[in-house]
Amino acid sequence: MRLHRFFQIIVFTVGLSTPAPAQNFERLLDDFDSSALTQDDKRFLQTALAFEGDYIGLLDGAWGRLSQSAMQRYSRREYGTGSEEWHMAMLAYGFLQNWSENGWEIRHFPSMGLSFLVPREALVFDPPSNYFANLRHTNSSLSISTGVHRSETAARFHNFTLSEAGGAKEPYLVRKDGLAVTRVTKLDGAVLYTRSDYVDGAWSTIMLSANRYDTNILGAVASSIQKGYGPPITFTDGGQIELILEKTIELLSVMDSDAEPSEQRRAAAAIPKADEGGQGYQGSGFIVSEDGHVLTNAHVIESCRHFSVDGKSATLIDRSTSFDLALLKTELEDGKTFARFSPSPVQLNSDVTAVGFPYSGLLGGLNVTRGAVSAMQGLGGDEMTIQISAPVQSGNSGGPLLGADGEVVGVVVSKLDAALVSEMLGDVPQNVNFAVRGEIAKLYMTQNGVHPVDGETDAPLDAVTLAQNAQDFTVQILCE
Repeated sequence: MRLHRFFQIIVFTVGLSTPAPAQNFERLLDDFDSSALTQDDKRFLQTALAFEGDYIGLLDGAWGRLSQSAMQRYSRREYGTGSEEWHMAMLAYGFLQNWSENGWEIRHFPSMGLSFLVPREALVFDPPSNYFANLRHTNSSLSISTGVHRSETAARFHNFTLSEAGGAKEPYLVRKDGLAVTRVTKLDGAVLYTRSDYVDGAWSTIMLSANRYDTNILGAVASSIQKGYGPPITFTDGGQIELILEKTIELLSVMDSDAEPSEQRRAAAAIPKADEGGQGYQGSGFIVSEDGHVLTNAHVIESCRHFSVDGKSATLIDRSTSFDLALLKTELEDGKTFARFSPSPVQLNSDVTAVGFPYSGLLGGLNVTRGAVSAMQGLGGDEMTIQISAPVQSGNSGGPLLGADGEVVGVVVSKLDAALVSEMLGDVPQNVNFAVRGEIAKLYMTQNGVHPVDGETDAPLDAVTLAQNAQDFTVQILCE
């Protein structure tokens, strides 16, 4: 239960508005160093990386080339850099959330002589078949079937698994004394995995299946299977993971305080919010849940007494000046849906589209502008934002920034103050604008109990379809 309690502490702490003392945060930017980790710490990180789909190997706490490469892949995908200490904290935080929601634990099955991961809080037992007991994960498509069989019966299951192969990937086969593993990808991308271990004169067999969106979960369970009793997945009290987690929590608490942005940032970044119609300030936002949650910028609603979303009354759930994000809730209109987020960070020079309602008193309807990601950091090296060339104007703030596949990769937030830069440098900047990174927006939503939904395809959309889809979740926000 210690992990569950620690997760509760994390969720509570990152929501605090009173800043904690800021000391030695620089160490969070140090290169990730596995030498300070205990075996439990390493095993915990291996499990977290397996759920991310970056690690395929034994959950044994032996931190070698496979583990280090997996950590690097995670950091490159999520943050665009080599692994740093704070990446370890965010990886651990994500797994703690997964653990809390599903109750993942290593369970020993004495009748089989095996141990493996099961989702204690999200597990149901389906009716048994002739050869298997059947379990199912209620939060995914993962199914688990277990049984103890004779050699001929176990061999039939592996042959059946091979017969299901139909994808581009070659089947993965292991045939050793006392161990057989068969993993195949089906035509639809689903995965079927069968493992048999020779234990006490019989073959203990586990069959796993999951659709292509849940192969990471299947891979994590497959990696956890071992003979005998498996120790619990945990990290060391007072160890390196706990230390870095606590330091990161402290930093998030400071970042989530109500301190105003620095004068330097205010001077250089012109916040495109001052679209004043006859009824008050107007900005943009987008729906992020089927329950009517709407994401926008904090500065859009900072002086509001009342909010409306597309003319409907809305309530404020949370506002963070450090992230410059705010969460509202309203009743969804017919025909409206919620936006999907990109599961991976946007890449440099990739195409993006800014969507919103600029100059609503002058321009009519939804406005769409296109550009590219100009830099992976914002003003002054701000790592929470990216620089984009898609034009934005007053009223664009809080609108979604979409990738070529129509998935959210950021939240439009500001533009470079052209007049100030011209005065300082004698040159007028063109289309230097900024957006809060999509992964920061997802973290903010998660802190407030709203789980972002990732898209399921990377297929690019034609420009017209992308704009049509965006109309279904982009909204206009009126602040009075």
